[in-house]
Amino acid sequence: MLIYFIYLIISIILIFVIFIGIKAAGRGIQAKNNKNISKDKNNENINNNLSKLNDLYKSGVITKKDFTKGEKKIKKKL
Repeated sequence: MLIYFIYLIISIILIFVIFIGIKAAGRGIQAKNNKNISKDKNNENINNNLSKLNDLYKSGVITKKDFTKGEKKIKKKL
């Protein structure tokens, strides 16, 4: 009878450890997905900024020197 009780306790502990492992793996996958989404948004933001800067340069609002300076500043964010 005591052996069955010990097996039961060991089984409960094993199930608990497996549950914690699955939960941790799920959090890791979710964190990785969130990181990729954030990276994609950052790339879109940089592309939009470069596009706006290019439009300003082409319309003559800023000089080539200002364009180059702004471009370097935006690319540092990569």
